[in-house]
Amino acid sequence: MAKTQQQASNGISDFVKELWQAAVELKGTIEPSDYKRYVLPLIFLRFLSIRFEKRRHELTEMVREPESPYYTDNTEEAREIVEDPDEYHSVGAFMVPEIATWNYIVAHAQDDDLKVKIDDALEALERAYPEQLRGLLPRIYAGSNMDVENLRGLITLFSKQIFGQDHNGTDLIGRVYEYFIGEFASSEGKRGGEYFTPESIVKCLVKMIEPTEGVVMDPCCGSGGMFVQSDIFTAHSQKLSFVGQESKDFTYRLCKMNLFMHGLNGRIELGNSYHDDKLQGVKADYLLANPPFNDGSKGNNGWGSDRVPKKDPRLKLGDQYMPLAPKNGNTMWMMNFLYHLKDGGTAGFVMATGELTNSETARIEVRKHLVELGYVDCIVQLTGQLFANTQIPCSLWFLSKNRDGSHGMRERKNEILFIDGRSLGALIPGSRKQKALSEEELERISSVYREFKRTGVPEARPGFAAVATIDAVREYNYALSPGRYVGSEEIDEDSEPFEELFPELTAKLKGQMREGRRLQEQIERNLDSVVWGESLNGL
Repeated sequence: MAKTQQQASNGISDFVKELWQAAVELKGTIEPSDYKRYVLPLIFLRFLSIRFEKRRHELTEMVREPESPYYTDNTEEAREIVEDPDEYHSVGAFMVPEIATWNYIVAHAQDDDLKVKIDDALEALERAYPEQLRGLLPRIYAGSNMDVENLRGLITLFSKQIFGQDHNGTDLIGRVYEYFIGEFASSEGKRGGEYFTPESIVKCLVKMIEPTEGVVMDPCCGSGGMFVQSDIFTAHSQKLSFVGQESKDFTYRLCKMNLFMHGLNGRIELGNSYHDDKLQGVKADYLLANPPFNDGSKGNNGWGSDRVPKKDPRLKLGDQYMPLAPKNGNTMWMMNFLYHLKDGGTAGFVMATGELTNSETARIEVRKHLVELGYVDCIVQLTGQLFANTQIPCSLWFLSKNRDGSHGMRERKNEILFIDGRSLGALIPGSRKQKALSEEELERISSVYREFKRTGVPEARPGFAAVATIDAVREYNYALSPGRYVGSEEIDEDSEPFEELFPELTAKLKGQMREGRRLQEQIERNLDSVVWGESLNGL
């Protein structure tokens, strides 16, 4: 039975990949970076229509079935049941205006004004659900240079009957939507990683954080994957609420659409979290995030540290305000995350591995304070190649405000759990460069953390996991790379891309050269004074 399910899953995966390739071939004259703006809304329409048509068919059958609690022989009552929006919302579906149904779009696919009709369909959805969709589905098709034949090709592609079939509970069109988001992210290089986090990393964060009830926050929420996976973790219990912020307009719309598709409500704000924190008064029980790696390391302007007030409350750790690294936004994100945590809350986020050991003054100062104040709960180092768009390894950080033994957790304020997961992960079938963590590996990592925060100090697993005291971390000058604590071989690897590390190295070298010149001048002055003194003594 398991083998049959695996074969079915592999078949679906192969189909989704084939669908992607077919969609790429229909790109035509559209710029690669813009293509997602035309493809994803079509999948969105198809998704809503499938859910709508399926639920409408179920209700129509139930009002006719004498054994059903919905049964009625009154035509008007039957119509009211079939058209009751609550009957759709209760199963995660939505009523769809006639002109936005997929059947209507297919019926008019050969019309000369097809582009206008797609725009009309999206506009009708916005009007039907203004609270959730207002401003998310702009009229972009009629005014675009997209070839109408390519648009018809996409409609044909997404009309395949396989989408409407039962796949043992697998939401096929939802899988397509998420797969396409990931592929668009991969094709766009590093920019794509800012709106899509690979599923195995999201699952790892969620399984370790264990969101069950309360507020889930993501201040750089991308396409909303952290929210969707948190909801799945709770088996759609509706006990979580979601708040987030996103700086890019299209990605903000993508997140709102993603939440809508999954039947989730959330407060998602548009704005730059660095300088315009739209969630300033919000405190979260759980914070999950994948901020941009080493933001500001390229170019001369940095990430905008000069626009953050020196007494910004987010910069205060203990009784001190922390300095900011002008060419790297990592520590700003860390302090932002901590600021937004409730007492008892935990934050889990992705970071470039270089942040574990970086010695830049402003950055090590933040790391030192996070350790000394007892917020650093767990560090997980992962392998490279988990992101499609960069092969550098990443790390997962967990900061917690329940390390004093409150909120059902054990007291562990003087301890930090280190997990070295660099040997975990395998290439995704069909890929020669991207890896993923298996379900077994995810459980292996998360179970150690669950034991650490709830039960007691887990038994050391040489080369994989160990608990270190704050004193031990001090001895290593607050370096947090797990290898040195779990007994792994230290791998000499570039934890930051050279093009991002180079400006930092250059600045460090220039500083050392200035210091060298200063010392040389000081030595020359000292020599002159010695020579002058000897001359006077000889008179």
